[in-house]
Amino acid sequence: MRVAYRQIRPAAVVYARSTGNYQGSAKDAWDRLNAWLAKHEVRRQVKRGFGLFHDNPEVTPPELLRYDACVELTTGIDADPAAGICRQMLSGGTYGVHTHVGGYQPMGKLLSQLHRNWVPKQGLAVDYDRPFMAIHLNDPLVTREMHRRTELCIPVVPLAVELPVENTGGDEDYVSPLMRRAVGL
Repeated sequence: MRVAYRQIRPAAVVYARSTGNYQGSAKDAWDRLNAWLAKHEVRRQVKRGFGLFHDNPEVTPPELLRYDACVELTTGIDADPAAGICRQMLSGGTYGVHTHVGGYQPMGKLLSQLHRNWVPKQGLAVDYDRPFMAIHLNDPLVTREMHRRTELCIPVVPLAVELPVENTGGDEDYVSPLMRRAVGL
């Protein structure tokens, strides 16, 4: 599995939220968002879609899993709360990104593999304050399943490493041994 380590910029999006198991809730959220986009004749302006997986299905009951189908704000696209279309900012930051080509069925398994295997091997930790994300690079309504490209994104941060604290005997600021050698202390 090829994975890149990448910075993703924050983005303002509109979204439709659905709850329940991710396979069903993702379809429901995209159906509602796509219908709203078509009704307002702005679907052609959408360049890519974002799927946000807010909860871990291993610890969250299936009926409480939250999924957001999102598209970036552009001219003519804005929130419509009466229709269940809201606005939010996608969290930017550092992500482990794997580009998947093909259908959407294996995405849950691939995200689990990234989470369990790739992240720890890189000396990283998952940033659970940000959702896992799928960036849909082409339109599934016009792209054959075998050609669909999706970036699966795991939010990551470096692992915290405990530094040994030397007893300096006073109120001096702590300076690591490596820094002491580097500056000649």
